[in-house]
Amino acid sequence: MIKFLNGTLLRFYVKKLSDLGERKAIQLISEILSKGDVAVGIGDDCAAIDMGEEYLLVSTDMISQKTHIPEQMTPFQIGWFIVAINLSDIAAKGGMPLGLVLSFGLPKETSEIFLKELTKGADACATTFDTHIIGGDTKEAGDITICGTAFGVVKKDEFMPRKGTCPDDVVAVTGALGKAGAGHFNLKNKILDEDISKALLEPVPKLKEGRLLAGQKCVTSCMDLSDGLSSSLYQLSELNNVGFEINQSKIPLSSELLQLQKKQCNLNIFDFALHFGGDYELLVTIPKVYFEKIKEILEKNGTDLIAIGKVTREKEIIISIGDEKKTLENKGYEHFKKQFF
Repeated sequence: MIKFLNGTLLRFYVKKLSDLGERKAIQLISEILSKGDVAVGIGDDCAAIDMGEEYLLVSTDMISQKTHIPEQMTPFQIGWFIVAINLSDIAAKGGMPLGLVLSFGLPKETSEIFLKELTKGADACATTFDTHIIGGDTKEAGDITICGTAFGVVKKDEFMPRKGTCPDDVVAVTGALGKAGAGHFNLKNKILDEDISKALLEPVPKLKEGRLLAGQKCVTSCMDLSDGLSSSLYQLSELNNVGFEINQSKIPLSSELLQLQKKQCNLNIFDFALHFGGDYELLVTIPKVYFEKIKEILEKNGTDLIAIGKVTREKEIIISIGDEKKTLENKGYEHFKKQFF
């Protein structure tokens, strides 16, 4: 922006969203908004509204054709996807879903068949996880843009916030990482059968795992891994004023990644496991004294909990690779920023 003052040329640089990135943009919005009585507001996976002995959980997520919908994605999968990513936020707080509302922004040339399949996919995901689509809106739009809002409930003493982790807590994830990244790579390069991309196109929200973890009442922080492990660790570090030390050899790698590695020997599979995101597993911190007990409980219920590192006092994020320790770069997904992948 250029302005003149008393005949003098002045130049002002106006920041764009590409300069800020999604998280600084959210911070800017939060600073402007007036604060209500909400118990947990902007900055966590869900807002938490005080309802006596419970919190009402509310979360919203939006997808658009350019940023979220590969050309190989079917209308059914688009519907499944929008519901799954909203339910993932409820899962990350240990909640039970109450229902969802969806808003469809669709071009007027959209076919009736597309709308039917989109709705069937959304309904299939909701009913798979014992909830329902209870309302929404439909409007004309230039490109496909779909927004979901999920509602859930959790007992106050079971709520798993992002803020609360302490030094020496165990850092753990609920399952294998890199499956979405492998699916994305395969869609672009067509190395293996398209089935390998199912985890990318039809993610599974970890509601069962979230409820099991919440029921133990000792998880100190939790968030889903939609943005990737490295990005999530940096977000938790900033919020909790702590650091992390992650052991690369402990990171559980998805079978999809390992299949790709056999065909593409020079593929750096840890880049996908650390940075790509889209796996919708849960990242948790748990006091060391409780970890083995909680791990055993989850395993008895058919799910994994894998320790990958620890929380540290120094506010730096380190990855151990054999005997070498180095700073883990923050290459996870962030809207408005140039992407690593």
